[in-house]
Amino acid sequence: MKVRNYADVTDRILEALRKSEHLTVWHQASIAPSSYPLYCLRWTAQQKSSPLIYVSAGIHGDEPAGVECALRLIELLADHDKHNPFPFNEYNWLISPCDNPYGYERDIRENAAGLDLNRMFETPTLCPETAFIAEALQRKQSVRVEKFNSNNTIGEKAAIELALDLHEDCDSNGFYLWERRTSQCFPIGNVIVKNVVGLCSINQDSLIENHRNENGVITLLDKVTTKGWTRGRYLAEQVNTRCLILETPTQLDWETRIAVHMIAIQTAVKYALNHLC
Repeated sequence: MKVRNYADVTDRILEALRKSEHLTVWHQASIAPSSYPLYCLRWTAQQKSSPLIYVSAGIHGDEPAGVECALRLIELLADHDKHNPFPFNEYNWLISPCDNPYGYERDIRENAAGLDLNRMFETPTLCPETAFIAEALQRKQSVRVEKFNSNNTIGEKAAIELALDLHEDCDSNGFYLWERRTSQCFPIGNVIVKNVVGLCSINQDSLIENHRNENGVITLLDKVTTKGWTRGRYLAEQVNTRCLILETPTQLDWETRIAVHMIAIQTAVKYALNHLC
C-alpha cells in the first residue's frame, strides 16, 4: 500500500530545475515496471573549479528524512539568490535525492524485486536502480575539468571530494555515522557529532551492527568488507572518495531529523574540504 507519492518528489525536482540554469539534470533514467523517473542533478557553481560534493538519499524507502533533506538542498540551490547562512552555492554538487521510488512510496526498505539495494554494489548492473547510480558516478569520473598545471596544460580529471549518503535507523536511540576513509585521511566524524548534539541525542551503544561505535562514529578504514557491497563501499573503492553515511533515528520528529541531516552536511563540507585527502 502506498503511503507517499513519488510524483511529489519529481514535481519539486522539476520546479527547481525551472528556476535556475545552474541546476541541470546530470543523469536520468526510467525504472521499470512502474516507469519511475530517477534523477541525479548537478549544481554548477560560478567557480567551476570549486570542490564537488555528492549527496545521495532514499536507497532505503523507509528512510524518508534523507530524501526530504536532499530535496530541500536542491531547492536552496535553485533559490540561491536568497540569503542562506551557509554558502551552498559556492560548491559544485551532484545530488541523487531518491534512489528507490518503489520503496519510498510504500515505506519499505527494499525495491520492487524485494532487494536491499544497499547490498547490490558488487555488481550494480544487476538492479536498475543501482545501475543508474553507478552510471551517474561513472559519467562523473569521465569528465575532465580545465585546470592549468605548471606546464600550462589542461586535463585534470574532475573528482568527487566528499560523498554524503543520507540514511535513517528505526532501531537507534540517537544519531550516528559511518566514516569511510583511508588511513591517511583526516577524521571529521567527531566534529559532525559535536555539532549535532544540540539537536538530538547521540547513539552511545558500544557496538552497532557488530562494528565498534565511538561516541556516534563508526570508522571504516581503507578496504573494509564486513558491511558488504554498500554504496559507501562502492564510493570508497570504485570512486576513491571519502564517504560519510549519516544515520538519524526515526523515533525523532520529522523536522528534527531533517535539520540533523542538514547540519551534518554543512559540517562535513566545512571540515572535509579543509582537510583534503
